[in-house]
Amino acid sequence: MNPCDLIMVLSSLASMAAGVFLPQLAAPLSAMPRLILIFMLFMSFLAVGAEELRKETRAMAAPLCLLTFYRLALLPILCLAVFRLIMPQFALGAFLLGAAPVGVMAAVFSLMLGANTALILVANIATSLLLPLSLPAMLSLTDSALRLLGLAPLNLPPHLELGHMGLSLAVTILLPFVAAHFTRMYWNRLRCSLLRHQFPLLTVAIAVSNISIFSNYGGLLRQSPSFILQALGAACLLCVLMTLAALPITRHMTRQTRLAFLISFGVINNVLLMIVCMEFFSATEALMAAAYLAPLYVLLFYYRLCTRDPART
Repeated sequence: MNPCDLIMVLSSLASMAAGVFLPQLAAPLSAMPRLILIFMLFMSFLAVGAEELRKETRAMAAPLCLLTFYRLALLPILCLAVFRLIMPQFALGAFLLGAAPVGVMAAVFSLMLGANTALILVANIATSLLLPLSLPAMLSLTDSALRLLGLAPLNLPPHLELGHMGLSLAVTILLPFVAAHFTRMYWNRLRCSLLRHQFPLLTVAIAVSNISIFSNYGGLLRQSPSFILQALGAACLLCVLMTLAALPITRHMTRQTRLAFLISFGVINNVLLMIVCMEFFSATEALMAAAYLAPLYVLLFYYRLCTRDPART
């Protein structure tokens, strides 16, 4: 086991527990989840500039388009269908997390495991920038299609305004993208220093964010531990489902690209979707998104196993 793997997993799990059982720690951190998310997006955008993004997109057009289409369009529908059969209470949460962009930590995992990091970096940027358009569109189209087919529609909140949600996402994502662009242009020494210390910076950021996130639901979780167990079970099932969904389409890819797809399907930006759920959806969807942090970091051990056993990838 790599020491970095252990540090990342233990710090994440410990900070979740601290948020639940020591909510007083999070009193000054109420605004931190969104700010830390912006910082994490900023860090991911620092690695690839606009010109490099265009260059890498042309070089990897086919796998990038395939990965983006599966991540933002097909995967949420698959997750919705499976969860409606198995855990209907969490079907909307599964749909939202299935439509999430590639996570910021995917590139960190890739560097640790030797996957196709360039593809993951570009996919992270592409799926993140497309999310303000793709998520409202997928919600609207899926809900309309279910109604036309005579099936139960999505359980959307009656007050939900998809345009408002898209605008909120656009601000949260475009602000760090623009900041990273100017940092690359005018403060390259700062950029290099931040990227050199990427792992400790992101590890601390995630721990602080976890404390703040889980403290919001600490009272509910202490009063109804069965609910968090259900949310955690739903998150684990979703993690397994999305990881397995990558296997059929990666069968004939190179080892590095297969591993990149596996990481991109399992390591999602659940914090971004959790903030969306807290603002526009119910506690059920928000808690499922928060609970996804547990299986997300355990995935690192599976990916490490894949690098040792090529047959698994």
